[in-house]
Amino acid sequence: MSELPTVGGEDVHGLRGLIKDLLGINRGALAILVCVPFVLTLLDYYGMPWHYPHHRERRPSMSGKELRRSPPPAAEYVKHLDVPGSPRLKTWVWWGSACLLFLVLIPALIARLFAKCSLRDLGLRVKGTGKDGLTYLALFAIFFPVIWVVSQDAAFQETYPFFPLRPGEGISKDFLIFEAIYCLQFFAIEFFFRGFLVLGLKRVLGWASVLVMLAPYCMIHYYKPMPEAIGAIGAGLILGTLSWRTGTILYGWALHFGVALSMDLLALHYKGLL
Repeated sequence: MSELPTVGGEDVHGLRGLIKDLLGINRGALAILVCVPFVLTLLDYYGMPWHYPHHRERRPSMSGKELRRSPPPAAEYVKHLDVPGSPRLKTWVWWGSACLLFLVLIPALIARLFAKCSLRDLGLRVKGTGKDGLTYLALFAIFFPVIWVVSQDAAFQETYPFFPLRPGEGISKDFLIFEAIYCLQFFAIEFFFRGFLVLGLKRVLGWASVLVMLAPYCMIHYYKPMPEAIGAIGAGLILGTLSWRTGTILYGWALHFGVALSMDLLALHYKGLL
């Protein structure tokens, strides 16, 4: 059983002990770990597609089910904002922009100011990592048969792609723009979880930084079918370990989007929309 901290040989209790404990935490690690729930909460309450200020009524979720939660009152302050794109794309532009703000820009600033981590430290590097690219290709080859089988499930086809195509529409310009936004969203995901969390905490926590990342990474999949949320635990462990070892998130970004794009195209195939 651990002992209480001591000052001058005496046990420290109460408020003094609390202050001593807080001051003893590594400043960079504390900033990163506090930032994580903060920005994920902001993203969940303000940044999802159905939170676009011009469409603040109840909106369907990514799986088509109605959401019971509407945007918080503070959304009134941004109700006059308008984003570029066709009417069908505006909600996704909003979502992609929110992901870049909350999962990339704010974390990068926090890491720089408090943990002294550069963008290179957080995984934006390629030099010296070329040999590791083959590992990611092998993983895609392993994952693809699983995706093929899962894509035949009705719940999967109901969920993907997030951007609905009209009957007979085929691969439209709007769909391609959506996929570009989707790709940037995966960069934000990889930067935040495998860069900011794993690599940002690597010097303080070692390999345990991978384990710290797993729970919040699994939880962002709660809007999706449960098998995918469960699978995110294994995928997060693999991608987190690879980023921890290689020091880059770029191959993980390519793998993640490659898997997602395959899921979208297979879902469209089974719906007869390709």
